[in-house]
Amino acid sequence: MKQAHDPATQPCGAFPLHNTQPLADFVDSGPALGTPVTPVPAPPPPAGSLRATAILLLGYAILITGNGLLGTLISLRLIQQQAPSIVVGVVQSAYYVGFMLGAVYGGSLIGRVGHHRAFVTFAAASACCALGYAVWDADAVWVALRFITGFCLVGIFTVVESWLHQVASNAQRGRVFSAYLITNYLGVGIGQFLIGLADPAGFELFSAVAALFTASLIPVALAGTAPGPIAAHDTHAGASCGARLARGLSGLQTIYRWAPLGVVACLAAGLLNSAFYTMQPVFMRRVGYSVPDVSHFMGFALLAALVPQWPVARLADLFDRRKVLLCLAALAGSLSVLLFMLRDGVLIEAVGYLYVAVAFSMYGVVTSYVNDCVPADERIAVSAGLLLIFSLGASGGPTLASAMMALAGPAGLYLFTALVMGLLALLTLRNLRTKTPARRVADAR
Repeated sequence: MKQAHDPATQPCGAFPLHNTQPLADFVDSGPALGTPVTPVPAPPPPAGSLRATAILLLGYAILITGNGLLGTLISLRLIQQQAPSIVVGVVQSAYYVGFMLGAVYGGSLIGRVGHHRAFVTFAAASACCALGYAVWDADAVWVALRFITGFCLVGIFTVVESWLHQVASNAQRGRVFSAYLITNYLGVGIGQFLIGLADPAGFELFSAVAALFTASLIPVALAGTAPGPIAAHDTHAGASCGARLARGLSGLQTIYRWAPLGVVACLAAGLLNSAFYTMQPVFMRRVGYSVPDVSHFMGFALLAALVPQWPVARLADLFDRRKVLLCLAALAGSLSVLLFMLRDGVLIEAVGYLYVAVAFSMYGVVTSYVNDCVPADERIAVSAGLLLIFSLGASGGPTLASAMMALAGPAGLYLFTALVMGLLALLTLRNLRTKTPARRVADAR
């Protein structure tokens, strides 16, 4: 199947691309043109590989639960140490800087030692960092530990995602990755509820994080045979560091050329996601919430983020994705203004749940919109470019949000998000008025 796409005549579109295929599917290595080809279904993965994948996801769930606990715990601990908001922001931004660099440089380790050993290496290093927070209180040390943790965690994400790509057949890929995303949200959400088990000022919760990181190694060690060697064209783990960085920069240029709105929207999604994860606990503690209240809100909020994913994706498939993005940005901006102005605890929580549900639905719409716009043979580079843009936004979110909180008080977090969403809504509206969507292109069948 080949996608009809004429970059010279089709402007940026806003319609779904069904059955998107990897680059290899667009390379003609078979019979001559015009020869009818009967598609041969790929053989299903062996049952042992699927069992190993399920066990791997169990290990990942344990680890991501620990990471969800750690992210909120660090913010709460810094508040109890009377650290200024800007210090909290800088420490938490270091995680996303490490995440961004790990996405470029960490994959080479997986290519050299394989999935199992790479997972063990990254998880063990993360466990050591978790204990380091309890031993040292210096802000500079915490910045370094957060950077290393971010580098290691994106390495683990790369291990899991590349593993899933290799063992899942085309027919199973959507379900497998849905299970992966659900595991991610549930793990991070459950991690929030563990904060109430002990005082953040003590050693116990950091020990619990280290224990969870270490416990995640047990299922992985029992997972059986890992997938085969990573192919040379694997964009996640097999490519050289220089090639992956070049691909990310190339993808960024492609996105800016064909879908400039996608650059701003992806950057905004990164800013909002990281600002909420890291600075929401600071906001809640500063306005009077107890540690258990913060724990419960963060947990339920991240679980609430699961609810609108399917409905929003369905709407984005039915209508111009830019209109869906405009609605999300306008709604998130309006909810941010309410959160900036509200002082009642019950209303803050209710509006906060709505805000998270809306804001966390944005990234999927953005990636779909960008892939509508770009030529099919650029999608691999574009995927790397989107990750780079999101990481850039995420690395700046905590610092910028904390600076606004220092100027406007704790509620400055939502003044920051309101400004980001307002700007995105204006740029999206301008794009809708000046650009015409590409016509819907049906897949050849």
